[in-house]
Amino acid sequence: MLQDKDFMAFSPYGDLTTEAAKTRFFEILEHYKNYNFGKMAIVLKDTHQIIGYCGFENCVVDGKKEAELGFRIIKGERNKGYIVEASLKLIEDMKNRNFKHVIAFSEKDNLPAHNLLAKLGFIKTNSSHYLNMEVCFFKKDL
Repeated sequence: MLQDKDFMAFSPYGDLTTEAAKTRFFEILEHYKNYNFGKMAIVLKDTHQIIGYCGFENCVVDGKKEAELGFRIIKGERNKGYIVEASLKLIEDMKNRNFKHVIAFSEKDNLPAHNLLAKLGFIKTNSSHYLNMEVCFFKKDL
């Protein structure tokens, strides 16, 4: 999936080479191993097909360590509520871990992501240049 142009739309890196996709996959696994939270596969119950991922990953924004919600889903499964369902469970988990807030960011033109974050209760805080993209930052107090 990390090599699919549509799946990786709005990524600062675009669709990845095989080697870059492997590296990113192992980064996600290592993050989970080190912090006991991270990006999780979204799997359809009936077919067991992996259709995307959703979860939190540490990042540094303006010199401050933050827990950032990130998600991607294959084109044919968008707008079916899977990201909302997964995000709500993962946000609750971060609250139970005593996080005071979480953040998200999205490319400024990715209005579907902005709308999804608003549905999840995130508030737009500012716009900035981050990871070679013009992005909007969002925050949700827990």
